[in-house]
Amino acid sequence: MIENITALLNEAGADLNDVMQAIVYLRDTADFTRIRQYMEANHPDMPYLIVRAPVRRPGWLVEIECIAVVAADEPEYPAL
Repeated sequence: MIENITALLNEAGADLNDVMQAIVYLRDTADFTRIRQYMEANHPDMPYLIVRAPVRRPGWLVEIECIAVVAADEPEYPAL
């Protein structure tokens, strides 16, 4: 999942350091500790919130929604 997020961010000229907020959706609260430990170990600077919520696809246990911000002076992102 993080690899997919990284690829999408890279397409927009961003990376995981540009993530300002992430919401981690868990199907089962039994996975909370494992996910929290993963996030703390692998992405300690990423602000995130873990919530129990329906996950979109039946086979998925976890889903992540992120908001990333890049500088407005980037040529590919002109200021409006």
